[in-house]
Parts: sequence; C-alpha cells; structure tokens
Amino acid sequence: MIGSIDSAPAQQSSKLLVQTAFGVAYAPSADPRRGHLLFLRDHVLMKQTFDLNRLELVGEPSVLVEQVGSYFNAGLFSASQNGVLVYRTGLSGTTGTQLTWFDAQGKPLGTVAEPGAFGQLALSPDGMHAAMGRLDAQGGSDIWIADFQRDATSRFTFGSGTASATPVWSPDSSRIIFRSNRTGVYDLYEKSTAGANDEAVLLASSHGKFPTSWSHDGRFLLYHTVSDPKRKSDIWVLPLEGDRKPAPLFATEYDESDGRFSPDGHLVAYISDESGRPEIYVREFLGTSIGRKWPVSTSGGSNPRWRGDGRAMFYLAADGTVMQVDVNTRAGFQPITLHALFKLPAGVTGFDVTGDGKRFLVGVPMDQDAQTPFTVALNWQQGLNK
Repeated sequence: MIGSIDSAPAQQSSKLLVQTAFGVAYAPSADPRRGHLLFLRDHVLMKQTFDLNRLELVGEPSVLVEQVGSYFNAGLFSASQNGVLVYRTGLSGTTGTQLTWFDAQGKPLGTVAEPGAFGQLALSPDGMHAAMGRLDAQGGSDIWIADFQRDATSRFTFGSGTASATPVWSPDSSRIIFRSNRTGVYDLYEKSTAGANDEAVLLASSHGKFPTSWSHDGRFLLYHTVSDPKRKSDIWVLPLEGDRKPAPLFATEYDESDGRFSPDGHLVAYISDESGRPEIYVREFLGTSIGRKWPVSTSGGSNPRWRGDGRAMFYLAADGTVMQVDVNTRAGFQPITLHALFKLPAGVTGFDVTGDGKRFLVGVPMDQDAQTPFTVALNWQQGLNK
C-alpha cells in the first residue's frame, strides 16, 4: 500500500500496489517523474516502474536478481538514492541458527534441538522451555517452543505468510503473549502453552506493537510501538486486569524500546537513544507512570536482561560483548560493578539468560550463513554492472 505521513489513518488509501510478504524499497531514476519499486517474490528480486505523480505502478515487473535471501519480513536487499544496489543471494537469510548454551565465560555447553531459521528467543521463567520465532517458506514466521527435557521443538502458532514473533512468557510459564500481523498490523495475542486452542486478541489498534515483558505479579505488560509516524518508538504499559486501558510509559522525542521489568516489579530497564546512541537505562515503575532514572551502559547497549534475584543485570555492548552489572536495589537502583563476560559469536544480536545468571541461550548462525557475501551493483538500472 502507499500512505502519506501527513494524513490521518482513516484518510489513507486502501489501494493495493503489490502483493508481497516482504518490505519493499523505492529507488529514483533519471526521470524525476518516475522511479522503481523493488520487491521480493519467491526469492526473486523484482523491479517495477512507479509513477510519482499518479502514485501507481506502471507496466509489468521485471527480474533483477534470482535467489535473493530474506529474514522474517525483510528482504536482504537495499537500494541507495544514487544508483547503488546491494543484495545477498543463496537464500542465506533462512539457512538457520543453532540454539546453543554458553556459560558466563563464553564456553559452549551444548546445543538445543535441530538447527532452524529461528529469530528472537525467550526463556520460560521455569527454565524448562524457550519460545522463538521461526521463518516459514512463505516469508512469514510462527512461534515454536523448545522443550529442554525432550530436546525437541514444537509449533505454537499457525499462520501462512504472516508473521508471529516476539514471544513473552507469563510469570508461571503457562501462557505466551506475542505479536502477529495476520490482520495487516502487528496486534497482541495471548495463548496457553498447554496445547489448548484458546488463542485470543489481547490488544488491537492501528499501530504495530512489540511485546517485551510481563511483570512478575502478572498485572502488567510492557510493549513498544510507533504511535505517530513522525515520532520514534515509545514504551507503553498495558494493565492485564481492570479496564485494561494501555498508557504511554515513555513518550519522548527519543527512541525507547525493549522495556524489561525487574523481578520485584519496581524497576524497568530499557533502551534509549537520548545520548545519541542506544544505551541501557533503568527507571522506577510506579504503576502507569515512571520515577527516577539511572544510566547503566556507558559505550552503547542493547538486549537488557535481569538476573532472577534482581541483584544483577545483563546487556549486550556495542561490540557484541555480554556485560554484567551488579546492582544494589535497596535504595532504588545503584550500579556497583561492571563485568565484561564474553563476546557473542559473529552475527548474533541477542541472547536470553537463566534466572541464576549462569547460562546464556544464543541463536548462533550456521557457518554457511555467516560466510555468504553481499553483492554491490553499480548502475543497476542500466543492467547490473558489478
């Protein structure tokens, strides 16, 4: 579809431009009235002329490159404004990862189940399972659950060409909240892990939502969203009892995301780019508002996680090193010592950690995936001259 950032949601056009499960790219041409829309279809990178005045496609699509990879809803390609195209072939984005345990010194302890095209993962509070998004052949994803006792995985959600991802466990490990775009926008859904067919919509709105944390008392859910196209990401809180009316917790001009409740529910760790780059911060959580703020990381940070006793935090530094921060929470939040634990393997962008802080579960890219190169094409509109 095509929309205007200056128009209200109800005023946006409902005219379909192109049917694809992946994000598209626009590239200008020498003609200021026309450009090219680039999109994936069955792993083939296509281009089609786009009329800027009429806001519609012209003619028939043509093939640019075959066997282009993808990752969830992102095709592994991009076009610059000055005639450069980059792409990755070999279907490399779907070859998969191997779920691997590491200790706090970075020593591999073993693997979980068979390799798969797994994305973001989340350990269950009881430590018996992990939930993760997994790519499907149609360009979407579903959530799968790994059972550590049986060393096996099973499918949890069922969609075709849609994306279900970012699972969040309930405190008792009996339910999962996740996001899915089966209606065209990422809404929040809830489902039992016991196999019951009780999936239900938890929160629907016109804005995409990304769940991140369920409070340990079961009363609140944190998620982030871009509620206004002109704003960056904000963190919201959804009460899971009473009127269940969501409220913005962080609504600033900065990007705030990945909010995580502390074990006692009194603090929220999160990512913000208020310093000019993503860093980890902690704020007091006061129900539907926030209090004092403390900085945690000092040279870039992402993937905040709490240890089960609340006396330590973990995060991922900008260079891929897993960091541990020992904290004193008797008078709010006081960082005490910072430890560099170990560096994650190349290509890894996140992890989860057991409640005792001793084991880290990581989706490690398969060797052939990490070694697949990108191709840069110059003057591709005249014939893909490499």
